[in-house]
Amino acid sequence: MKKNVIFLLLMAVTLSVFAKTPNGDKVDPFIEAKFKKEFGSSVNVSWKNVEGIYVATFIDKGTTKDVYYFDNGDILGFGKSVPRNMLPESTKELINERISSGLIQTVYEFRETGAPTRYFVTVVSKTYSLIVAANEFGQFEVLQKIKNKSFAE
Repeated sequence: MKKNVIFLLLMAVTLSVFAKTPNGDKVDPFIEAKFKKEFGSSVNVSWKNVEGIYVATFIDKGTTKDVYYFDNGDILGFGKSVPRNMLPESTKELINERISSGLIQTVYEFRETGAPTRYFVTVVSKTYSLIVAANEFGQFEVLQKIKNKSFAE
């Protein structure tokens, strides 16, 4: 009987200390443990679950970084916002070649093991905003195109 009570208390405490995502989903303790092993237990981290991918967001040396985990605990990749001037010249040229007008506004760098670094770039012009994915090897894809509202409306 005593063992059952201790087990139930231990389970209740364990369930209450799991990391949670902002919408209340529990983060798999295995994934949380892998994060702590890699980045330390003192790191302040927030979690999101996006279509089965866990995203750990934390600040490292003043830079906000993301680590993406599959549900089995393997790392999918690492991401962070980077200044526009850090976008590789070949990628910048590719974007400017494919998009005749527009200014690069934001750049998000995504590194994945065994794949070229991808850059998710927001490009804004007078008439539309685009989110494109591109890399240094010529891969280019428009992920989203939004028509801007005119100021006269």
